[in-house]
Amino acid sequence: MQWLSLFIEELCCPSEVALIRSELSRKPGIGEMEFDLFSQRLNVQHDINIVTPNGVARFLSDIGMTAHPWRDVREMPDFQSRRQRIRTVMTWLSGLAFAAGILFHAIQFVPVHGAIDWISSDTIIHTRVLYGASILFGLTFVIPAALRSVTRGRGDMNLLMVVAVIGALVLREWFEAAMVSFLFSWSIWLEQWSLKRVRTAMRGHLQQSPLIARCRDTGRGQSVELPIEQVEIGTLVEVWAGELIPLDGLIVKGEAHVNEATMTGESMPVNKQVGDMVYAGTTNVDSTLQLETTSRVNDSTITRTMMMVSDAQRMKAGLQSTIERFAEIYTPLVMVISLLLMTVPAIVFQLPFDQYFHLALVVLVVSCPCALVISTPVANTIALTRGIQEGVLIRGGRFLEAMANVGVVCFDKTGTLTYGKPFVESLFIDERFTPEEVLEIALSLESDSLHPLAHAICQYAQQQGALPSTKVKAETVHGCGVQGAVSGRSAWIGSVHWAKRLLSDPSELGQHLGAGVVDGSVVVVGIEEKLGGIFWLSDELRDESVKVVRKLAELGIGQTQILSGDIAANVEAVREELGITIACGELMPSQKLERIKQLSQQHTVAMVGDGINDAPALAYADVGIAMGAIGLDVVLQSADISLMNNDLRKLPWLVRFARRVRGVIRFNIALAIGAKLAVLALAFSGFAYLWLAVLADAGATMLVVINALRLLGDRNE
Repeated sequence: MQWLSLFIEELCCPSEVALIRSELSRKPGIGEMEFDLFSQRLNVQHDINIVTPNGVARFLSDIGMTAHPWRDVREMPDFQSRRQRIRTVMTWLSGLAFAAGILFHAIQFVPVHGAIDWISSDTIIHTRVLYGASILFGLTFVIPAALRSVTRGRGDMNLLMVVAVIGALVLREWFEAAMVSFLFSWSIWLEQWSLKRVRTAMRGHLQQSPLIARCRDTGRGQSVELPIEQVEIGTLVEVWAGELIPLDGLIVKGEAHVNEATMTGESMPVNKQVGDMVYAGTTNVDSTLQLETTSRVNDSTITRTMMMVSDAQRMKAGLQSTIERFAEIYTPLVMVISLLLMTVPAIVFQLPFDQYFHLALVVLVVSCPCALVISTPVANTIALTRGIQEGVLIRGGRFLEAMANVGVVCFDKTGTLTYGKPFVESLFIDERFTPEEVLEIALSLESDSLHPLAHAICQYAQQQGALPSTKVKAETVHGCGVQGAVSGRSAWIGSVHWAKRLLSDPSELGQHLGAGVVDGSVVVVGIEEKLGGIFWLSDELRDESVKVVRKLAELGIGQTQILSGDIAANVEAVREELGITIACGELMPSQKLERIKQLSQQHTVAMVGDGINDAPALAYADVGIAMGAIGLDVVLQSADISLMNNDLRKLPWLVRFARRVRGVIRFNIALAIGAKLAVLALAFSGFAYLWLAVLADAGATMLVVINALRLLGDRNE
């Protein structure tokens, strides 16, 4: 079985996935299938002895799906399908025929009726032919879509346009019918062009992985180039300097700097060596690497990120859901109003039928809520893309909406406001022992411990030239420390409260602690029942923490809090240094959750943490923001917003950006509604022109998209 990767034009929602899966699974020679809705991509296994790639494409064609080789689409930045090219040609032909019709019409009647009234004059046969050609070219794709909407029992804009054109022809308004057809065809083409820009912006940033992987044949020591969809987990892949990394993998040979900007938004390359993870779509800067793949193409971090953005688009903002519910009621209501306007004045009040029939058509056309419905999702979709460019993964528009209204920001301390990597700040050595003795004991007892404090102590001891003893027996005492024998002497290392139980004279420990407990963690070393030394360890504050807290205050965030499991004295020290409003220490996860619940009753709350031990608080907060999410499935799946790089500076940017998105959406809604109200006002004032209604709807839709596209700019806002 061989993998084949295809771009499917019609693949845009789960219903198409179900259709393709059910139909292809019954065909001979077809195996497993993988779908990527975001990229409109299908990876399918096929037996080349039974069915060729062209055969797979024919199977898809039989169910109305148009397939293109994925490589062709990827290698053509401005890829256009045959259908798109035909639509473009038809739009231009409609415009040319309409322009020619206007020319003949004007030449014939301007001298007779003047520079304005000639439009409403009768038409000659040549003009009708040209206007008719414009109508047919313009409605080439509209009429089939209108018929499909009738069979589905749901009217859409295509049906409205066909009804409007037929109505204009019934009224012998050839000019208006042709203009409506051309303008609608042109507006669809413009809308698709602008939305293609949105999709290109989204896909262009994320589809960075190459199409080919250089796989090492370990049996012969040679390299074989394979399409990435054919590369299985555990394959040895070689990546040369300057190349994109094709798949997620673990480095097994080599050392190089890797630019992870596509994943984290951070432009500075990161040094990677044997044992480190690298991710598809990142760039090997300066040296050859060999890696063992840990995922297939559809499971790579960058693909999962794309899929999450695709899922995020379905997590609608509250405003978006409200608008869509309104549109479901609004559209049929306006159709009923148009029908009443068309019949009641003529039947009940004996008013001119032609006038009110024409007015009803205008109301019907202008009632289409396209611009209104698209105003929110297009801005949210572009905002999600912009977030990816900044190394911020946003799971949906509703979290952006909440972020714009945040009043309280809560932080975990370790790993969020601090680096989460403790270091030895100072060491006290009792005069009865030498530094070499104490460091040797500490290093020997802690060398096998996985505790972060133990790692910091071992690193410090090694930097001071200490070597572990070869004669060590050690055991861990849970919640206390490590005890054992080092070179024949009984020794231990651990917490202050444990040390007080083991020392023959606990008071001597109190004489040396001083303010150390406040400034950082304390680890005590003992030899038999005597005090050997005291390590003071600190967790370094992030360089950006002070600036971030200050900028949040400048943005009007009324309250910042620290919710930490660390001892209260340490948390209070950090609060004072950063200028944070409130600090709560020694909190269990359940206590953090209770604190978030209390705050949420009065404020919109954002919680910033590491995404694992803060999971309950992150999940309950209005917006849960996880730090350093790259490569962590638990974070990618649980956080509302993930900072793909540990960069707190993105937090103020996120607040400003969310407010900017909110402003764009509000402007879009006002624009969409305002354009329709203006046309309706003109129509009821005696200027009832179908072409003006179409132009207002198409123009509003275009302006909504163009306004939303501004969110992609100003990278350094």
